Amino acid sequence: MEKKKIVFILPMLNGGGAERVAVNYMRQLDLTKYELYVIVFQESNEISELLPKCQLINLNTKSTKNSLFELIKAIKNIVPDLIYTTHSRVATLLMLVKPFVKKFYHIARMQNTPTLEKKYNNYGVIHRVLYSLGFKSANIVIAQTQEMKDDAINVFGLNEKKIKVMNNPLDKIYINESILNSVNPFEKDKISAVVSGRLKKEKAFDLVLKSMTNILKTYPNFTLHILGYNEGERDNLIELSKDLDIQNSVVFHDYISNPYPYYINCDLFILSSYKEGFPNVMLENYYLNTPIVATKCVPIVEQLIIDNQNGYVCEVDNLDSLTQGILNCIKNISRDSVFNKEYSGSNLEDVISKA
Repeated sequence: MEKKKIVFILPMLNGGGAERVAVNYMRQLDLTKYELYVIVFQESNEISELLPKCQLINLNTKSTKNSLFELIKAIKNIVPDLIYTTHSRVATLLMLVKPFVKKFYHIARMQNTPTLEKKYNNYGVIHRVLYSLGFKSANIVIAQTQEMKDDAINVFGLNEKKIKVMNNPLDKIYINESILNSVNPFEKDKISAVVSGRLKKEKAFDLVLKSMTNILKTYPNFTLHILGYNEGERDNLIELSKDLDIQNSVVFHDYISNPYPYYINCDLFILSSYKEGFPNVMLENYYLNTPIVATKCVPIVEQLIIDNQNGYVCEVDNLDSLTQGILNCIKNISRDSVFNKEYSGSNLEDVISKA
């Protein structure tokens, strides 16, 4: 039987949440049935080692807006049966490609809740209209939560029958392999907290730093470890730590390809974001039974985190709430007391089999 040709289109293979989800979906695929292609617009090798067997095509166009003609050429050469996109702008780009290539089935995943993107000025009215058209042109739109689906119907005017709710997948096999024989990276006499994600404003890492002035009064051995690729905030965060005179209690690690030894050994994980689509790092820490302090940045937080059991839930952009949550977590919850329920993520095969 001839294999189906499946193409994943990503701006780059960096360590962002949308990219990790795409790779997790790729790793689910039965490659005896599919011929896999990955198209990127620029080189970035942060998670390339996680790719399953595939043909990786770098268009070298550097950005989505410069990729139309090269993408048309690539798709004409491949003649795919199915294409998966995971960014609004790429879904819109693919809408422009479709008149010039052979028909294919398009699965478009939404990376964030439209209302939150609007609230934090991620894009203006023109982009909102274009993204709406891009999603409307897809055969199936993946929403990470029911709330995201409802929002897409209201903001983008999508047909609810076209939207499928699929919680993010979790590659448990890879996580287990990554912590096997791992070494504890923390000092034994410290209370080690971890935040992880791209260093940009919406992650609100600055709020965690500000909370530390009070936390260190009670727990002077508290240390914050910041893991993540710099997207413009690193220098600001370093400067803020100096201004607060907490620089000796903060460690900046940059992007770490295997963060799981940090997750499995830390005393608590902190999700401080203003907004998230579906926070992969929180899911991974939930799976590893890490005590978690998280803001109500997305409804899944309150579904998974139960106060005084496996962590604490805090108000978004609220320094007092975040500080109290961290203090409560240190005082009341230890790793060996957390036994989370099984998390069942989604499988892309469920959609592909019906394409």
